[in-house]
Amino acid sequence: MTVPDSWVASGVVLLVLLAAAWYVRYVRWGRCRRLMARIPGPPGVPVLGNLLDLLHYREDIMDAFQVYHERYGSVVKAWIGPYYGVSVTDPRDIAVILNGRNILSKPIIYKPFTMVLGDSLLAADKETWKKFRKIMAPTLSIQVINDYISTFNEKCQAMTYQLEIHSQNLPFDVVNYTIKCFLEMVTETTMGVPMNNEGMNQKHFLTNLPKIVDILTYLIVSPWFWSTATFKFTQLYQTLMSLLRPVRDFVALIVKQKTSSYSYTSEEVISYEESDTNTSKQRQGFLDHMVATLSKKPGLFTVQQMIDQALLIVAAATDTSGYTVAHTLMLLGLHQDVQEKVFKEQEDIFGKDINRPVTVNDLNQMVYLEQVINESQRLYPTVPFVGRLLDDEISIDGYILPPGAIVIIPIFLVHKDPAYYPDPHVFDPERFNKENGASRPACSFIPFSSGRRMCLGRSYAYMAMKTMLSVMLRRFKILEYGSREDMDTFKFNFFLKLVNGYNIKIGPRNF
Repeated sequence: MTVPDSWVASGVVLLVLLAAAWYVRYVRWGRCRRLMARIPGPPGVPVLGNLLDLLHYREDIMDAFQVYHERYGSVVKAWIGPYYGVSVTDPRDIAVILNGRNILSKPIIYKPFTMVLGDSLLAADKETWKKFRKIMAPTLSIQVINDYISTFNEKCQAMTYQLEIHSQNLPFDVVNYTIKCFLEMVTETTMGVPMNNEGMNQKHFLTNLPKIVDILTYLIVSPWFWSTATFKFTQLYQTLMSLLRPVRDFVALIVKQKTSSYSYTSEEVISYEESDTNTSKQRQGFLDHMVATLSKKPGLFTVQQMIDQALLIVAAATDTSGYTVAHTLMLLGLHQDVQEKVFKEQEDIFGKDINRPVTVNDLNQMVYLEQVINESQRLYPTVPFVGRLLDDEISIDGYILPPGAIVIIPIFLVHKDPAYYPDPHVFDPERFNKENGASRPACSFIPFSSGRRMCLGRSYAYMAMKTMLSVMLRRFKILEYGSREDMDTFKFNFFLKLVNGYNIKIGPRNF
């Protein structure tokens, strides 16, 4: 049988294309290997690279980062199988990465988060992130957040009434209260749905979310699960899905409260009458804005994608702010002189009125309180790591990082660099006064990351946290309890959490 000439030609073309692809890949990977070989880091073994190091330090991964940076410097390489990357701690190099106009992709270690958060801003690919950021950014502007102050006051005052039962000098875990309060604030403000609406049960959300984060943290340090296809055949995947279902149902119900025509499994866009929105685009909260946008541009995104973004906002705002306030209260209990200075600032603003609601103007005057919050976030950044994937070659600190490299920024180490923070383990809010702050590079303090892909909720978080602390500290004195050693025992988690809890003592504030 004679083979047609067209088949021969097609076969030759295919072989040439395969050979070209193999050559390009060989040259590319060869160059990558040569560039990475110049960067200092722990030695790896063939094929596995530094996988054994990761397994050894799995429970103490933050210790591993500290050990390796002390040994090798501010740029440290590592590789596992086909994945190679660097950890960077110098703020000047971090600025190149986080502020790079085209360095917007997230690395594969974020892939497990897509099982929980779908197309949310946290882990979405670059193009999806660009689309949703453009839609969502107006909903977290200062002008919109200013309208939330009355809700912040209402929820924080309600929390202080609940705390009265603990004002008899007995220790209790305060984070349970701060997280619950932030959950109520974020659902009523950004989502526009009060927690006391029919069917709104926060119990499963508050109970399941920490367990979900623990599983995701486990996946981050398990490279064999970075491809979620392998993870879906495990019992742990079934556990994750069972925990996730009521959490997503909770957020889906929030969406349903706004739309009244929504099915959890629906991928269809919703119908929403523009006449139902009586605020301008610039003054709409997140969920109102998303619904109004979809009514004008059906098909722009799905209900499922809207739930993904809503879940990220609710979960991130609740945990990060709730833990930051808890850290801050513990530190104020251990540093009575700082607490008295904070209270004096409050007294200058409010006099002896413990019940007057906080206003936007009041928040602007709480300069020292913001310094205290910043110092708390410096010592205990609730998100201890951020990562990027390089799409292009870049140069930092005399090294060339190739495309495809994973860049990890260990925020908890950046915040303790003695070059910028002398005696870095000492709690000193004066580090963030105007003079000291101006002397440091911007990326030496990045609790909300930096650059175009930084957290959109920064302003919301500060205004809500300052309101909560103002309301609490005017009513209660945080009593001295425990030690910094108790606070410095924490575990690796996507959100930094103290092993021994967030125990404080409070007493009535005596004027």
